[in-house]
Amino acid sequence: MKRVGRVDRVAHLAAATSVQQSVRDPVSTTEVNVIGTLNVLGAAKALKAERVVFASSAAVYGTPRAFPIAEDASISPISPYGTSKAASELYLRAFEENHGIEAVSLRYFNVYGPRQTPSEYAGVISVFAKRALRRQPLQIFGDGSQTRDFIYVSDVIDATVIALEKNLKSRAFNIASGKEITILELAKMMQEIIEAGLELRFSPSLAGDIARSIADVTRAHSELGFIAGTSMKDGLSTTAQWLAQGVRTKRAHQG
Repeated sequence: MKRVGRVDRVAHLAAATSVQQSVRDPVSTTEVNVIGTLNVLGAAKALKAERVVFASSAAVYGTPRAFPIAEDASISPISPYGTSKAASELYLRAFEENHGIEAVSLRYFNVYGPRQTPSEYAGVISVFAKRALRRQPLQIFGDGSQTRDFIYVSDVIDATVIALEKNLKSRAFNIASGKEITILELAKMMQEIIEAGLELRFSPSLAGDIARSIADVTRAHSELGFIAGTSMKDGLSTTAQWLAQGVRTKRAHQG
């Protein structure tokens, strides 16, 4: 703590992010996400930080009853991962109440982009792109009708920086594009970008998965002044190009 000195505001982005891993091992997810958040809050208090901006998740909503999903929707997570994020939000509020640390929770929807770890729906885009580049079938869980609200990583960075810098109320914000796309549509778009006629392979649905997700981004627009600026096509193309460069580099090293 002495080496760090005074800190005004903190962005807490670290987490175990796999929904499926949280189902398999809820204790580990809780230790990393909830206890980890308490450690960050304790450090923020010791360093006299005035605000903590927390990377929360749309997973806190569970299975929504109304769409698009607004921040005042009920918090009812259906996975240990979502539960860990909801619990962390509550701890932020408790530290605000007891220690005066401003609490801002950014409920990221489906973030994608270069350097993303390919795993389940958290990284379905990188999974699709890698398989497409290798001319392998694209695996779809369920019938592909599930929708997601994807947001490009640079837009998420912009929103997070705004939340750190702007004078605003302590509250939660949906960070998303406000647009939905089905997983099947996503797979077909990836086929077009990679220009490969790939097989689509369907598998049973994943445990803890939800059928639909689209955010109401009104609050982010009006209070943060944030609007996602990257189109789905542009974001997918950039991500695919980055992954393709990695594939070419790997092949060169092997050769």
